Amino acid sequence: FPSHDRRGGRLCILYTDVFVSKVLAEKLVADYPELYRDRCGDMRKTLMCWGFDCGDGWYQIIDTLSYALTLSHRNAKQDVEFWTKHLGQTVWNNRIGTQEDIDRATKRLEETPCPVAIQVKEKFGTLRFYVDRATERQYNYIEFAELMSSKTCEECGASGQTYYIGWNRTLCDKHADEAYGEEAADYRNKTGVWADDEEKF
Repeated sequence: FPSHDRRGGRLCILYTDVFVSKVLAEKLVADYPELYRDRCGDMRKTLMCWGFDCGDGWYQIIDTLSYALTLSHRNAKQDVEFWTKHLGQTVWNNRIGTQEDIDRATKRLEETPCPVAIQVKEKFGTLRFYVDRATERQYNYIEFAELMSSKTCEECGASGQTYYIGWNRTLCDKHADEAYGEEAADYRNKTGVWADDEEKF
C-alpha cells in the first residue's frame, strides 16, 4: 500500500502521480514518450519516478510546453523517416530521394536531441519543470510556462494568483476560498487583486 504525506492539508500519495490525474499523466507520457522516457525510471537517477507533482489545472501549460520542447526533435525525426521511405522514389517535381538526403536528415536529428524531463512539480506556488539538457530557446519556453503557472489556478486552470498563506498556492478566487476560508478574502483585500476580475480583460 502506498505511503502518504500530508502537505498543507493536501494528501499526497507517493509513488503515484501525486496531483495530476492518472488519465492526464498517462496522456502526457503517451504523447511525448521521449521527453518523459524516465517516468518510471530508477529513483536514484531521476525524480520523474514520483510523477507529475502538481494539480490538473496546469495540465494545459505542461502539455503546451511539452509540445514546444519536443517540436524540433520530432520534425527532424520525421524528416529521416520521410527520406528513408522515399529513397530512390520521386517525391515532387521529379525530385528523387537519395542517400544524401537521408544522411543530411540524420545529421540534423543528431544535432537536435530531445530533452528529457527529470522533475515536474509545484514549488512555492508555481510550476517547476526540470530537464537534463536544453537549448536557450527551450529554457525560455520553460521560463514562460513557469510564469504562466503563477497566473493559473492549479486546481481548475482558471485565472488565478499566488496566495502566500502558509503553503503557497496559485488558485482562482473560488478554490482559494475553499482552501483558505476567510483568509483568502483578506489576502485579496490587502493585495487589491481578484483573479475573477482579470478574466474580464
